[in-house]
Amino acid sequence: MARVRFYVATSLDGFIADREGSVDWLAPYDARLYGYDKFIDEVGALIMGRRTFELISAIGEDWPYAGKPVYVLTSSSLGDLPEGVTTTTRGIRAALQLAREKTRNDIWIVGGAVTMQSALEERLVDMVEIFLVPVLLGAGLNLLNDLTIRPTLAFDGIEAFPDGVVKLRYLVPR
Repeated sequence: MARVRFYVATSLDGFIADREGSVDWLAPYDARLYGYDKFIDEVGALIMGRRTFELISAIGEDWPYAGKPVYVLTSSSLGDLPEGVTTTTRGIRAALQLAREKTRNDIWIVGGAVTMQSALEERLVDMVEIFLVPVLLGAGLNLLNDLTIRPTLAFDGIEAFPDGVVKLRYLVPR
């Protein structure tokens, strides 16, 4: 069965976006240098929250996930959507079921914090891959907020890159 994966970058102080909600602080770091191309080839579908979808859409470039089904968790209409993007109001578990119907490959929980937290709390995540970026933001959007559970993670690897980025990988036993 496809693995459900987190694959996320955080500042050293645990933020996924700055206090304005921007991820511009990641611009100097080229994701391809950290294995992104291999990762995205393993992904067959994505699940993300509405704010993450809007942030990606606002960049103004071509939709980066063309050819892969994307499920956006939202309670409101989003207007014109890129091809392959579907909205759902039924929550993370329903979105995961839709994704599993479309692919046998891994499923990426893109975020943001509320979406990732929901997936963890519903015990849907198989693997957590966190890239610690050598930046201190001081404030911003936390990776996670108030988890209602404390899943035990099993260490599965570490990789350090010359620019100071560190990738940590953990399995989430069920």
